[in-house]
Amino acid sequence: MGELSAIGFSPGRSPLHRLDPRTKQALLMGLSLVSFWGGLPFLLLASATMVALFHAAGLRLGQVLRETRYFLFFLGLVFAIRTVTLSHGWIPSVSGGSAGEALTICWRLLLMVGMGLLLMATTRTADIRAALAWYLKPVPFVDQTMAATMVGLLVRLLPLILLQASELSDALRARGIQRRKNPLVRLERFTMPLFRRVFLSADELVAAMQARCYSNHRTTPDLAFTWRDGLALGVGTLLGLTVLLP
Repeated sequence: MGELSAIGFSPGRSPLHRLDPRTKQALLMGLSLVSFWGGLPFLLLASATMVALFHAAGLRLGQVLRETRYFLFFLGLVFAIRTVTLSHGWIPSVSGGSAGEALTICWRLLLMVGMGLLLMATTRTADIRAALAWYLKPVPFVDQTMAATMVGLLVRLLPLILLQASELSDALRARGIQRRKNPLVRLERFTMPLFRRVFLSADELVAAMQARCYSNHRTTPDLAFTWRDGLALGVGTLLGLTVLLP
């Protein structure tokens, strides 16, 4: 059996747990945008802050890395594509400048994903949905309730998908999938059952929501901005200003 996914809400009393979800979403959006221009000082300081917040939230970094191993594999692929070039005679060569640039890009992507995981781990799905609806309310021609519901369902289903992927991977290893030398066959044996499980889970969720007369007109959680949120926004602003450092 697969282990429970680390990507999902975990109750706690950490500073992040106590923040207003609107504050956390604002920090996520702002720092994610800043990450595109962040240099080495910003990346180092933001990474150290994120590791400290993971520890404060009670999340084990090793387990989070295991849960995101497929994304880490994707980052490794991106790094290889941007770094390795084939010269005459199909001889691979690595450029130092390209490697540094590729490492920075992968670092930025990993930082953004880590911030998203912190939001999911310290915020209830209902609070995420309520905060997103609050942000989308002034936007014209957008049904903020429907959009927030879709994002909330995505946040709720992502840990379930990862759990199903872990269980499927364990089942395939128990049946000797590693003996298959063809990587395409191994990929097919993994992806097709996983997609089938995901679609079945989505159908079951839709049936459950319809059976309970689900409606977009629901009572949303009360959102309150406190001094902690002001302090967090101030710290986030100072962290974002480090992109100006040489």
